[in-house]
Amino acid sequence: MCLVRLPTTVRVLGREQQPEFAVTRLRSGPREMERAPQYPADNAILICVSLTPSAVGQWRARYDGREVGVTRAIPFATTYIDLNCPMEMWVRGPFDYLHYYFSRELLARIALDNGVSATFHLQEVFFVEDLVVAQMTKSILAPVRHGEPLDRLALDHIAMVLGAHTLQQHCGTPRFASSPQHGLEAWQKLRAEEMLRASLAGNISVSQLAVACSLSASHFARRFRHSFGTSVHQYLIQLRIDHAKHSLAHSDKPLAEIALQSGFYDQASFTRTFRRIERTTPSHWRRSNQNGQAHDE
Repeated sequence: MCLVRLPTTVRVLGREQQPEFAVTRLRSGPREMERAPQYPADNAILICVSLTPSAVGQWRARYDGREVGVTRAIPFATTYIDLNCPMEMWVRGPFDYLHYYFSRELLARIALDNGVSATFHLQEVFFVEDLVVAQMTKSILAPVRHGEPLDRLALDHIAMVLGAHTLQQHCGTPRFASSPQHGLEAWQKLRAEEMLRASLAGNISVSQLAVACSLSASHFARRFRHSFGTSVHQYLIQLRIDHAKHSLAHSDKPLAEIALQSGFYDQASFTRTFRRIERTTPSHWRRSNQNGQAHDE
């Protein structure tokens, strides 16, 4: 069975529109051990997560002149590699990987935004346990497995969390400053919430919100969490649910229409998210909260 590369979700940077962060799923059915295509040299770091445990000997490589490979089969085994280092790979299927691509420019910006040096050197590791990466990966598995694109706020959240984690745990940078002791000013809270309500589809970035509040992206994200008790993206999801509940209770619109108007990718995504947060389906919630006859989709 041939290798399948699912659609990549990408953020772009600068006039040249060069990618700075991307999430890609790469998987294959059964196949014999064979040499894999080489990654093109790039001023970037790649985090590879095995969504299914890779058996010892299933993947091996010659990385920067040394032999590396799978040493133990663990769920969500994580590998960090520098794409500037030469690497030859051999792989046997089946496999299922999620790749996080970070340009060095993005990592340098995250470092500077947190008051530490933008000079760093990656300490490469292969197929290790990394609880932060595993948890982040688990949190986006549903949309990834259903082929849904990740919205800009989701990408921003992943990039900031995993970028900071990579710098601190695998690049030897000093610990970042602790969370601020105060949140957003009243006007900043109002402005941020106003912008989020106007962008339920998530087609807005943390940087845009931060600029509107006269803060850097990292400082805005930390102060937002202090004020609202959750991340920007999780707060957006709650706003989507609130918007959908109002439509469910006060209209007979089809669920598919409500899903799109509330910023969800489709009805299936809406139903999964609604069930996870409200512990019931949109149809059941509508029957319990709407007066009169409603659609039963």
